[in-house]
Amino acid sequence: MDLDAPRRLAVSYARFIDDRSFDRLAEIMTEDVQVSSPLFECQSLAQFAEQLELLHRFRTTMHLVGNVFGEWSEGSYRGEAYCIAAHIYEHEGQEWKWEVGVRYEDRIVMRERQALFTHRRLNLLWNLDQPLVVKGGLYPGS
Repeated sequence: MDLDAPRRLAVSYARFIDDRSFDRLAEIMTEDVQVSSPLFECQSLAQFAEQLELLHRFRTTMHLVGNVFGEWSEGSYRGEAYCIAAHIYEHEGQEWKWEVGVRYEDRIVMRERQALFTHRRLNLLWNLDQPLVVKGGLYPGS
């Protein structure tokens, strides 16, 4: 069993989302993947890719993957992946940052020697929406 597969999948997911490479999600998810959050429920990869189109309203995003842990049992995995995601957008001529803290509940299966998400549940821990203010130079206090 590839013990590092869950971390690689979580990091690939973050990269594909941030790069807006939604078509690449097929590399890491089954066609019948179930993805849900407090705001939506998707029952397929096609449905989820359609839902992700809302991310185009942001100038950029950055999903930072942290802790990834869980257990494999007979070819399937259940675990969690932590993520802090920043979403930058313009509001009334000023840049804002919407940040969310997330714990994903993940289920992964091995198919033809490849690990794939079959389920991702986004559990929101916090969200913060505020102006993105840069004062002075690159470092605080400068």
